Amino acid sequence: MSLIHFYNPVALAWLWLVPAGVVLFLYAAVKRKRAVMAFGASGALVSRKREAFSSCAAVALVVLALARPAWDLQERQLQETGRDVIFLLDVSRSMLAEDMHPNRLENAKTAILDCVDEISGDRVGLVLFAGSAEIRCPLTVDYDYFRMALHQASPDSVTAGGTMIANAIDKTVDKLIDPEKKGLQDVILITDGEDMVEGADEVDAARKLGEAGARLIAIGIGDRSRGSRIATEDAETGETSFMKHDNREVWTKLHSETLRQMSAVVPDGTYFEVANGPFDLRHIYRQTMEHAQRTSVEKQVMESYEEKFPLFLGGAVALLLLSHRWRRKA
Repeated sequence: MSLIHFYNPVALAWLWLVPAGVVLFLYAAVKRKRAVMAFGASGALVSRKREAFSSCAAVALVVLALARPAWDLQERQLQETGRDVIFLLDVSRSMLAEDMHPNRLENAKTAILDCVDEISGDRVGLVLFAGSAEIRCPLTVDYDYFRMALHQASPDSVTAGGTMIANAIDKTVDKLIDPEKKGLQDVILITDGEDMVEGADEVDAARKLGEAGARLIAIGIGDRSRGSRIATEDAETGETSFMKHDNREVWTKLHSETLRQMSAVVPDGTYFEVANGPFDLRHIYRQTMEHAQRTSVEKQVMESYEEKFPLFLGGAVALLLLSHRWRRKA
């Protein structure tokens, strides 16, 4: 067996529960002994050493399982095609509007997942933005990691509320766009276009993106005419209500004109307005890629360990069942 690798080593800090459990069992044994002696010398004291051992061992195994142990190093060869696809996803509160079922954000996430299934050999990256922008997945061919980052995307993923599209594009240009890969990088922006924060101009930011050699594919999502309210859920009662400002319900609409202007200043830039209708990002990307440039590069070797946490969980369950059986016998 190769060296054990932990994907979530932080969970190992909970191993303190094992010695704590041992102390509690010892304390309970002393209290039971005193209680039996109080009834007289003829009292019988049942040993629970096996029960204590199995319970503490089960706790240890559960903690180890949470740390996601893995071994058996495996190598996969991935053929890259040389293109980079960066998804800029709006996670502001307005993306919780329900003019699409269940809301705009969940529709966008599903569409991105479908699109990634279509991509083969391209590096993908994920930038989440609202009032600020966060790079949640650097450019990678590890699609499982990308999917995990996308699954966790929510309005709480960024530190500032509101919407600031220009900030997200500027951060993408500074951190993810490679000037040496001109014509080989695509930025897919998915937003309702409601820029609620004063700051840099979105069109200027898009122009910088084009100058860096990247292509912009802007996706406008949401109802453009009527708009929709923003549903919120009370953390304590679980009741659903709608966001208000100055005691008036907030209605959010798709601001398509800004997105049209942004895509217009980027060479080969494209704008698609999906509004609140069917959203097939995979088909949209396939259309834009018909005449796109591709460059085959050397195969990349990805190393990964096979996770073994089910073995530890199974052992914990077996020990707990034995512990319960010994308690019944006693």
